[in-house]
Amino acid sequence: MGKLKNVLGNTAAVIYFLAVMWWILLMLIFVPIGLFFDINTIRESGFSTLNIGTAFIGIFGLFIGLSLLIPAFRKMYYKLPWMFPFVKILYPNVIIMSIATMLLNYGYEVQNPSRHSLFFIIMICQLIVSRALMCIYFSRKKVQYIGGDINE
Repeated sequence: MGKLKNVLGNTAAVIYFLAVMWWILLMLIFVPIGLFFDINTIRESGFSTLNIGTAFIGIFGLFIGLSLLIPAFRKMYYKLPWMFPFVKILYPNVIIMSIATMLLNYGYEVQNPSRHSLFFIIMICQLIVSRALMCIYFSRKKVQYIGGDINE
């Protein structure tokens, strides 16, 4: 019975990875780049735009959370040990960029050049501070492989 459970768990992890997680991994790379383009569009047009970053935060959080919560899906992190640090570092990048886009959108709701400049400076400061805090956090608390320490 234990062998069947193991085979079914591995099969579920492979299906989840092929159906969902590889899309999430690709999107974790490309969404922050897309949010940079959104910021550029806001600056060039002078108008606020839609912020798709918050939707991506929810979608990524749901599927990453499911992959960590369900033991059968968690097996993919043991088979691919690079994936947990990858997700743990890139998911906050999406959050940081989404907050930056929200700040800039808020500043561009009113047509006032001084307000635009102020919120652009606030957004740049938010990006710098958030990235610095993330670097400090990850330097103090190393990103562990979910299967254990790589040096073991």
